[in-house]
Amino acid sequence: MEVIMKILVTGATGFVGYRLVQRLKASGHTVFATGRNQAMGDKISFLEIPFRAGDVTDAGLMQDLCKGMDAVVHVAGLSSPWGPYAAFYQANVLGTRNVVDACLEQGVKRLVHMSTPSIYVDNRNQIDVSEDDPLPEPFINHYAATKFLAEAAVREGSSAGLKTVMLRPRALIGEGDTVIMPRLLRAHREGKLRIIGDGRNLVDMTAVSNVCHAVELALAAEGEALGEAYNITGGEPVRLWDTIAEVLRRLDLKLSKGKVPFVLAYSLAGALEVAAKADPACPEPALTRYTVIMLARSQTLNISKARRLLGYEPVQSTADAMDEFVAWWKQQHWLT
Repeated sequence: MEVIMKILVTGATGFVGYRLVQRLKASGHTVFATGRNQAMGDKISFLEIPFRAGDVTDAGLMQDLCKGMDAVVHVAGLSSPWGPYAAFYQANVLGTRNVVDACLEQGVKRLVHMSTPSIYVDNRNQIDVSEDDPLPEPFINHYAATKFLAEAAVREGSSAGLKTVMLRPRALIGEGDTVIMPRLLRAHREGKLRIIGDGRNLVDMTAVSNVCHAVELALAAEGEALGEAYNITGGEPVRLWDTIAEVLRRLDLKLSKGKVPFVLAYSLAGALEVAAKADPACPEPALTRYTVIMLARSQTLNISKARRLLGYEPVQSTADAMDEFVAWWKQQHWLT
């Protein structure tokens, strides 16, 4: 029998958080939401979900919001291929510590933490990566480094008695996507989208509905399933550039057949990063090494641990999630 809980969702105004609060409410839970985007917060309030604008870096706010909660799903964080380390550390590490501390001090029993498989990324093809595989030294960027430290903060909470689960979903897609496909479509519109490498790299993607499903399973986890990190994907690797080309085709757009050699793109990105760091404003380069790797290298994840300990099975295929995205994108942009 499913236990109905009072659940706080941080980062509720983002892609995952917004879909998650709707899913949890539909499942009968009493949901509370927080995030930084007031406009999205108004949409959440319209759904009759209490919303309070704020940031997880505000320790006092986290203490206040966690009062009376049975569980917290911590989705908030800074996710970007570029930016100053201090900003990532404050959002991802200090913010997570604030959430963990608030859970412990306010008697919250459960914490589900949204982490990332970016902690695995290095400059090579990676197939069937498991949660226990060795991690790169150093991490590929500040985002990966600070998300690893955030996991350490969650593990400390677990050691103190908090029931924790950490999820590492890869390449989230579906209706409401504000990151992956919109970035690629913007690059295409600006004439900057080119296949990097041979265009045959395999990747795992994850429908946002699968992430929401994994969160619900994590909220019910007990015993040996607790205190662990889990890869979450659709369980069906796809060729990245074939998928991108198909989305473009359905939007009446066409992917350039031109290819940029990996070594050239990676070297260019490195030079652009050096130039950006020399600028006092340190603007995000037009291309980063992380982005080149994500577009050119294979990365698939082993999800057998989530299947075994959480009972996870994907509930939506990657193809269906792409259908969902295309239909939503057309509606948002008045395409027919």
